[in-house]
Parts: sequence; structure tokens; C-alpha cells
Amino acid sequence: MRLSGSGTRRLVGTGVVIGTADARTVQVAHDEIGGYMPAMTMAFALGPAETAVVAPGDRIQFTLRTAPEGTWMEEVRVTGRAAVPEATPRPLAPVDRLRRGDVLPALTLVDQDGRELRTVDLRGRATVLTFIFTRCPVPEFCPLISRRFTQLQAALAADRSPAGAARLLSVTLDPAFDTPTVLAAYARSLNADPARWAFAGGDPEQVMRLARAFSVYVERHGALLDHTLATALVDADGRVTEIWRGNGWKVSEVVEALRGAPHASR
Repeated sequence: MRLSGSGTRRLVGTGVVIGTADARTVQVAHDEIGGYMPAMTMAFALGPAETAVVAPGDRIQFTLRTAPEGTWMEEVRVTGRAAVPEATPRPLAPVDRLRRGDVLPALTLVDQDGRELRTVDLRGRATVLTFIFTRCPVPEFCPLISRRFTQLQAALAADRSPAGAARLLSVTLDPAFDTPTVLAAYARSLNADPARWAFAGGDPEQVMRLARAFSVYVERHGALLDHTLATALVDADGRVTEIWRGNGWKVSEVVEALRGAPHASR
């Protein structure tokens, strides 16, 4: 591992290219990256100055640059060819996918204080809900989403419109590790206001049902997870009014959406 600037790490990785989502994103079945993450399949962005062209089956060596502003591959070098690993099918129980206007399914989670948190309990106030896990090492995934929620918490506290009454809910995708004690410590590290921002896990089946309802893909790799991102606005009647995929949403657009949510009153 090499350090290059405040909060920036440069780590050497190796793996096999699985595919290319677009011209600047490569999915890699990578080997363990010492001191950072175990072997897993993950999509990485190519660095802005990276010119390497790769194809499925290429065995590569690369430098993974991680910094607060993002993570990307650079110094990519093709070292050979290999068979493309086949994805292992994961049997999943059927679940209805939520769309705008749908009501949250009836589920019971457990919050950071060890108390039951039912989805029906969210009614009465608009809720902005997202999915994270506390051990996530990738800066632009869970750490970025939690940082945005910290900014959203501050924006709502200062908002004198009915939108200011909204609550925030972060649901862990790793409930076996993220116990109430762990979630409570994580909440404190973010200066989360317990009157506004809750963290929840509980029964893994209940958590995964909620994640799949929002089309959040989760795959475990040892201690870590490969997952997609989704953040949703649920109105005071328990209906989904907006879903933001990925990490491109802005605090201002969430606040604006909250102002249009029904019954978001103090």
C-alpha cells in the first residue's frame, strides 16, 4: 500500500475482467487487496487519465486509488488471459418490487436501541430511507451516502417548512455484524440526532426482503458486501414517492421532493 496525499491510498490489485458496463467502468473478479478488501467481484471506474483498453477474460494488474472524492483504477496492465468466472446463481424468494405509489411492505426491523421498528411505524411523517453497512470500505458507497444523510439532517433541521419534520432511516445490509450496539456507535460517529435519524437491522430475512423490494442487489464476499445503492422517499402515508438509484442524488433535490410529500407536517 502507498499513501499519496491526505486520505488517499494507492493499492496494487490483480484480477480477471468480467465485463465493461461502459467505456469507463470495468467489472473485475479481483483477488484479495491486502489491507482493504477480500477477493470479490466489483465494478471499478477507470481513472480520468487511464487509457488502457480491456476485454472480458483479460487478467490484469492495476493500482486502486482510493480517496474521499472517489475510487478508481489506474496503471492498468493486461498480464494474460483467463476463463471468465461464472456467476453463482442465488435462489431468492419472490418479492414485489416497489415503484412510485406503492406502500411499503409490512416488515419488522430492530433499531439501534434494540427496539422493534415496523414499517407501519414510519407512517405519520415522511421518511428518507437508504441502505448501508458500517464496514463498507469504498468511499463513494456507504461512507458517501452516510455523509449525505448528515448533510440532509442539517438541512432539515434548518428548514422551517413542513419538510423539516421528515425522519431519516439507514438500514444495514449486514445485520449479523451491525447489531444494535454497532449501529448505535456508528450513529454517534455521524452525530446522528436520534429524534430524527434511526439506524436499523434485525432479522436478515426481513432486511433482505426490504432491500430486494427496492431492487438493491447484495452479494457477500467474506466480511464485506458487494451491493447497489438506493435511497427512497416514503411519504407520511407509507407510500414510496421517489427512488434515487446510485449516489448521484443531491441533498437539495431530496429536500425539494420532501416539500411535495403529503402530510409532512410538524
